[in-house]
Amino acid sequence: MPWFARTATALVLAASLAACRGSESTGAPPLPVTTVAARSATVPVFIEHTGTAEASSTIEVRARVRGVLEQVLFKEGADVAKDQLLFVIEQKPYQAALSKAKADSERARAALERAEADFKRTSALAKREVSSQSELDHARAARDEAAASVSSAKAAVEQAEIDLSYTEIRAPIAGRAGKVQRDQGNLVGGTEETVLTTIVQLDPIYIYWSPSERQRLEVLRLRKEGVYVQRSEIEVHAWLADGSEFPAVGHLDFVDNTVDPNAGTLRVRAAFPNHDETLLPGQYAKLRILVGRDVPVLLVPASAIIEEQGGSTVFVVTPADVIEPRAVRAGAVHEQERVIDSGLTAGERIAVDNLGKLRPGMKVTPTASDSTPHADAAAQP
Repeated sequence: MPWFARTATALVLAASLAACRGSESTGAPPLPVTTVAARSATVPVFIEHTGTAEASSTIEVRARVRGVLEQVLFKEGADVAKDQLLFVIEQKPYQAALSKAKADSERARAALERAEADFKRTSALAKREVSSQSELDHARAARDEAAASVSSAKAAVEQAEIDLSYTEIRAPIAGRAGKVQRDQGNLVGGTEETVLTTIVQLDPIYIYWSPSERQRLEVLRLRKEGVYVQRSEIEVHAWLADGSEFPAVGHLDFVDNTVDPNAGTLRVRAAFPNHDETLLPGQYAKLRILVGRDVPVLLVPASAIIEEQGGSTVFVVTPADVIEPRAVRAGAVHEQERVIDSGLTAGERIAVDNLGKLRPGMKVTPTASDSTPHADAAAQP
């Protein structure tokens, strides 16, 4: 670069620095910010989680006898009623087996009647000493053997009736049937019971989530201290993937008895009425769990909180209208506000706009907000 070009550049930089120093000496006007005072309130407190829906019952419908699948009597993916006939396996072999078992039973009964008559006759002859004791013992043994044969034949009839009943496969529960796993005409059953379809019960439906061990202990502590009070079952509200709220309210009905040592979480679930079957197993939902009613808290607008990896921060406007960053512990959500567990006191002014321009010690011109976010806010996570 020629010397005169370098000299011109230096002069431009010097002029720029002089201009900057001049503006600093004169001072820029304070930045205008809108403020909201941290307020005390008594509110219900919710904890947010993401949960996964699971069927309240899942049944694998199996073939319990061997045979050709002759009929499929339901539509895949349709709702089925309890005891509704779903499949029919070839029945003729089992009907024949039942007929044979009944005939064997009648034969055994006839043999028993003959053996009892022989025993009575031999017993009478033995009393008159016409028949020997050996002949009496033989007649008694024959009678007892015939009685055992009758019992065995009766059991065979019952087993044949059971096997025949297994050729008609009915729905063990009411629910929604899945895909047919074996088409009509296939050989099913055998050494392993063949799964033909699966039925899931969708009403009620369960939603599971996994709070951390720390969250569980904190809730228990606040309950013992009387901060979180439950007058009834714990309510759970759900929001679906499209942002709509699930119309029915669920209730906590299960807490596992073991903490996962690897994840440090506890498996928990709520049961939801699901009459129109909107929720399906595997579906995700955002949950708000009501952990306390009428809880005294300190609230600030959720938009005023800066969430960073190191924690939560708000910009406090001091009485001297100077910005003071303040680390806070942000808790549960209440409509468009957040509960502040520590770091603030009621009445302190919080900046709610121009947050990206604020710096520690900056002088500002505060303007109190005319409205509070809790007035008509939509309670949606």
